[in-house]
Amino acid sequence: MKIAIIADHRHALKKPYAGGLAMVTHKIVQKLSEKGIQVDVYAKSGSECDHLHALDEHFADGNPFSCIHSENYNPTALKNSIIYAEIFQDLERNEYDIVHNHSLHYLPIILGNRLKTRFVTTLHTMAFPEIKFALDYIKKASNQEFIVVSESLRNQYSKFLNFPKVIRNAIDLNDWQPNFETDNEYCMWYGSICKQKAPHLAIEVAIKANKPIILAGRGKNSEYFERFVAPLLKNPLVSYVGEQERSQINRLLRNASALLFTSVWDEPSALGISESLASGTPVLSWDKGVASEILSEEVGQICEPINTNEMAEALRNIDKFDRKTCRKYAEEHCNINNMIAEYIQFYESLIEESTEVY
Repeated sequence: MKIAIIADHRHALKKPYAGGLAMVTHKIVQKLSEKGIQVDVYAKSGSECDHLHALDEHFADGNPFSCIHSENYNPTALKNSIIYAEIFQDLERNEYDIVHNHSLHYLPIILGNRLKTRFVTTLHTMAFPEIKFALDYIKKASNQEFIVVSESLRNQYSKFLNFPKVIRNAIDLNDWQPNFETDNEYCMWYGSICKQKAPHLAIEVAIKANKPIILAGRGKNSEYFERFVAPLLKNPLVSYVGEQERSQINRLLRNASALLFTSVWDEPSALGISESLASGTPVLSWDKGVASEILSEEVGQICEPINTNEMAEALRNIDKFDRKTCRKYAEEHCNINNMIAEYIQFYESLIEESTEVY
């Protein structure tokens, strides 16, 4: 089997990862390669992958648009479109069995629909306008397969797609070591510090429960941080440790009493929940997005959205959750090996269909 993976062009596939999408895409590449599958990777230069085709190799020297003087165009958008348009000649010429698109750009969906090779797009995020445009453009003659990373995301895409397959994003359990014996009082929040992920609500919960909280993540220089988070750091219960490598996040997480997952938007993937459970740490979350698909009453609690009183009460009673059960649950439900097995099975079914046609 010979697979081409199209990654998002903005971030290299290497540690430290710029986000969950880069991590998941890189892990898919690595795990498929370990299975003996040949994987060519179309990703940003600097990605740590075998068989790498750098998406941005045509723009290595300076600004290619410096000769254009106009306020009425977006050079970044133009460059991104050229980047994806360039690779489709290679995709056809290299005779792959499957081309699997993990980018967040609309153009691969449109161009992939005309590819002779079986084309698969995994939708990792909500349907923002450009993606809606691409789906509308191909809807009369769709010639590709779509995967979504959660049931909640499938519900959102049901307006544009006819029952896409669900394969939930998962984590490499080897990256997350558990601790079953912690007696620390502090809880934890980590991620990008922004209004959508609402760390100020996690702080509010911790203060109401009279529990220490440690926050980690990038975004200190944002307006949101200055308005909503910085004033709360004066409380002695609250500590902010900045952006941390994943190994350090694991150390903090496995020694925490709980993870407070306070995103106020419909998270389509929520890998932080899986990472916490793999660390042996129970999770408290709002009932939004994918959270209820991951969590069960054995390993955490789903709270009424934005009800900080309910979450604070759950935090006071966090000791009722067994940390070994959290890890076991992650091994059974959040394991990337299961995700890879689903992808391979799906690839094989598409190849078999193509063989029967010809």
